[in-house]
Amino acid sequence: MHRINIALSLREACFDSPCYRLVYGDSDGLSGLVIDRFYDVFVVQISTAGMEAVVEDIISALNKVFTPSAIVLRCDGKMRTTEGLPSYVEVVQGEVPELCPLEENGVSLLAPVLTGQKTGWFYDHRMNRARLAPYVKGKRVLDIFSYIGGWGVQAAAFGAESVTCIDASEYALSFVAENAKLNGVEDKVKCIQGDAFAACKELRELREKFDVVIVDPPAFIPRRRDIKAGEQAYHRINQLAMRLLDKDGILVSASCSMHLQRDRLTEIIRATGRQTDRFVQIIEQGHQGADHPIVPAIAETEYLKSCFARVLPSF
Repeated sequence: MHRINIALSLREACFDSPCYRLVYGDSDGLSGLVIDRFYDVFVVQISTAGMEAVVEDIISALNKVFTPSAIVLRCDGKMRTTEGLPSYVEVVQGEVPELCPLEENGVSLLAPVLTGQKTGWFYDHRMNRARLAPYVKGKRVLDIFSYIGGWGVQAAAFGAESVTCIDASEYALSFVAENAKLNGVEDKVKCIQGDAFAACKELRELREKFDVVIVDPPAFIPRRRDIKAGEQAYHRINQLAMRLLDKDGILVSASCSMHLQRDRLTEIIRATGRQTDRFVQIIEQGHQGADHPIVPAIAETEYLKSCFARVLPSF
C-alpha cells in the first residue's frame, strides 16, 4: 500500500484527471505489476509468479487507498508464459462496461478494458499525442496503426480538417468510430481496415496526400534477435509514410520497441529522407509520460520514443 501511495503522489502531481498508469512495474518498486486507472476502474496486469502470489494483497491495497467501482485482472500478457502462469481475464470487483471512459489531453475517450490490447489503452504516448495540437489544425491527417484512435481522434479534436485511420483490426476500428462520435468529430474521421503496408501502398497508388502522417506501430523488435528484421520494417513503413506526405508535411514516427535505440530511429528517418529525395528537419522528440517513469539503473524501463519531423522537397 505504501508503494502505491508513493506512485499515486507522482501521478496526482502531473495529471489533472484520474486517468493514467498508476503503477509501472520496476519503476515504482513493484516488479511484475502494472495498474492502469480509468477514473474509479482499475485494470491490473500481473506478469510474475511472485506478484501473482500476492494478488489478494494488491486488491486489498487498492481498496484501502481508493474507492474502486471495479477492479479487473488482465492477466493475459505474453510474459506470463515464461513464468509458467495461466492466462485469464477476471472482474474481481464491481461491474465493468464494454467501453470504459477515460480522459487524455482534454479529450474524452472510451477503451475496451476487457477485450482490447493490453489494458485496453496505451497511456504511454499521452505527452506525444499532446504535441500534435499545433501541427494538425486544419490539416489532413493519416493515422497508421491507429488501434482505437488514440492519435487520430485526438487530432480531430485538436482541429484537423480530416483524419484517416488505418488498422488491421475491424474490432478496434469500431471503437475509433465510437470515440469520434463521443467528441462530435465523426464527420471528420474515416477508417481503412487492412494491413498497414498494403493500405499505404494503395493510398499512394490513388495519389492521396496528407499534411500529417502518424506512424505508431506495434513492437517490430520484440526480442534482440529480431533487430535486423524489425529495423527493416520500421524503414519500410516510414518510407511509405513519407511518400504520402504533401509538400512541407509532418511525419510523426514512433516506436515502442525497447531494442530500437533512439538514434537508430533518427537514422531510419534520415535514410528515408535521402532515399525519397526529401529534406528532413527533426523538430521535436518525445518519450513516455510521467506515469511511465524511467529508472536510470534499469534500461528496460525506457522503451518509448517519438520523432516529429518536417519533410520538405529536397533543396
